[in-house]
Amino acid sequence: MVRVEPVDITAGRLHLRAWTAGDEPVLVEAAADPETQRWTSVPQPYLRSDAETWVGRTAPAGWADGTSLSWAVCDSTTAQVLAGVVVRLGADPGVWDVGSWCLPSARGQGVVPEALATVCRWAFAVLEAERVEWRAQVGDWASRRAAEKAGFRVEGVLRGAMAHRGALVDGWIAGLLPGDPQTDTAVLPGYPDRTDGVVTLRRWRSSDAADVARACSDHETARWLPVPVPYTLEAAAGYVEGIVPTEWAAGTAANVAVTDATTGELLGAVGLTLRSGLGEVGYWTAPWARRRGVATRAARLHAAWGLEELSLPRVELLADVGNTASQRVAEQAGFTREGVLRAVRPAPRSTDRVDMVLFALLPPR
Repeated sequence: MVRVEPVDITAGRLHLRAWTAGDEPVLVEAAADPETQRWTSVPQPYLRSDAETWVGRTAPAGWADGTSLSWAVCDSTTAQVLAGVVVRLGADPGVWDVGSWCLPSARGQGVVPEALATVCRWAFAVLEAERVEWRAQVGDWASRRAAEKAGFRVEGVLRGAMAHRGALVDGWIAGLLPGDPQTDTAVLPGYPDRTDGVVTLRRWRSSDAADVARACSDHETARWLPVPVPYTLEAAAGYVEGIVPTEWAAGTAANVAVTDATTGELLGAVGLTLRSGLGEVGYWTAPWARRRGVATRAARLHAAWGLEELSLPRVELLADVGNTASQRVAEQAGFTREGVLRAVRPAPRSTDRVDMVLFALLPPR
């Protein structure tokens, strides 16, 4: 272990510096955030005295013995603290690992990916690191996306390998090597909000679970879709926090929320299932948003994303032969009816199989 002098790093809009007296209120604010508490082992409660210990003793000691090099990530213009990042000496020679957190007010702005990429470049150049690792609890999708944007490749799941609040939990592990390009490694591209001025498509949020549960408890939704009955809040949370991001990360499906472009109210859902180089669009509309053209607009917008951004050669839509409303949506969204596929899908909550009308949409010629 070799002493490393604290160093400032300026990288465009961000300035990384050592923690100093006066940063304590920011640390207390960050530790009080529910998401920080959920995914990290920050002490609960986190007191002013804990922050003072970190700033005055723990962080400087890490620099002094060269084992844990931590920075406050600040806005280069205002000097406001936005996040924290650390590079720690790993168990094997030449291997370091990174950790980070972000204030709620600075999330969604690319702060953490930029900070991670910056400290990794510094570690390769100054510490002569041969590998930098990132780890996080399985389910911490925000942290995973930040690592992917910084160029980390998710390499697997370590079962029961992370201690958290007195228990061992599964953790993702990702690695970055000196020669790796620091470009986004996610299978699917990002999804900026898409809108036609009436509806807006956006990624799902944990806060959507209650509305999803309310919408999917509807009899008409359950009639045509294989949703659990009864549909509980736990099922909704499992969908928006587990199923959706897992499929997105694997590149097997891209499911998004459909909201009112003006009020932000949840109106429904639309998704693309991806297999064999093709896409299949599916959707549902909340009972309180029906007969307003919501599904038509959503299907049109999301299918266009698949054709344009994923370069899909074809997007299909299958509607139950008895679901005339869904068939009208397909036609109004610009899909062409191609025929009926006999007994192609299992009926919801049944051993029977049902016929489906096949529609398709091709890229503009």
